[in-house]
Amino acid sequence: MAEARIVKSSDGEVYERLWRFKHGSLTGGRFDFMVGNIGYLQGPPLHVHDDQDDTFYVLEGVLTVQVGDKVLDVGPGDFVSVPPGVPHTFDNTKKDQPPVKVCNLMTPGGLDAQFRDITALNEPRDSPKVAEVRKKHGVSTVGPTLGVKLGLV
Repeated sequence: MAEARIVKSSDGEVYERLWRFKHGSLTGGRFDFMVGNIGYLQGPPLHVHDDQDDTFYVLEGVLTVQVGDKVLDVGPGDFVSVPPGVPHTFDNTKKDQPPVKVCNLMTPGGLDAQFRDITALNEPRDSPKVAEVRKKHGVSTVGPTLGVKLGLV
């Protein structure tokens, strides 16, 4: 029989100092549930997931999201769900706001393994080795970060 998992607010695995995973593949989860605090221009490049739905729920602040060619701002209570194969990214593009607090749900789970493998590399985020690890875990970069796209860097 499956066991329940209770994870206190300060518990969970942390990757990139941004995401605190509350449930992931290390616990046999069928999904990844994480909470992130996205600082100014800390978001990933435009990417696609081969197999995962990537769902965001904004708790605090304004998150800029790109889905396909659309770029929009989403705020507290807003929900974005991106199916596999659809290019997307997100970032805190508001220089004067604190980190944006976001819940992220990935189905099926397993994204935490990608973060764990990337952390073990100790390479810059844009290195070819990181791209190889991301691809191994079903994630491909297909464009720039929102900071680059919007001319903020």
